Amino acid sequence: MVFFNNKRFTSQNTDFKKAKKRASNILQDPERLRKLLANSAQKIRSMGNDNESLQKLKEQVMTFNRMVRAYVSGEYREIPWKNLLLVTAGIVYFVTPLDLIPDFIPITGFLDDLTVLMWVFNSVRDSIEAFEEWEQTGAEPGQ
Repeated sequence: MVFFNNKRFTSQNTDFKKAKKRASNILQDPERLRKLLANSAQKIRSMGNDNESLQKLKEQVMTFNRMVRAYVSGEYREIPWKNLLLVTAGIVYFVTPLDLIPDFIPITGFLDDLTVLMWVFNSVRDSIEAFEEWEQTGAEPGQ
């Protein structure tokens, strides 16, 4: 299980570095961002539900998608730019079919996606918890 929490894997992953650069550009273009979120949602729907790790991956990506949508719509602005960039880069990495382990390889193809997304999730955990609280209560952040 160490593989899934390996910060070194993510921080040295050249595909994730490229995803961060793409994410920065995508966040500046509402149409590209809309397409990214649509592609992410489509990929989630196409995945099976027969594996606990895949279910966790899907839940994380759905949370990331909701967070980015809420930020872009102006409904929720309490996420620091750095965290928004990491979340968006995680989504970019997830939708990119040819990364470290190609996604077409059953189950194994999603291991690197899961590793990257878990690292992003853990890196921005405070922002995610605040966002989920905001979602559940509809309260202003920090109240």
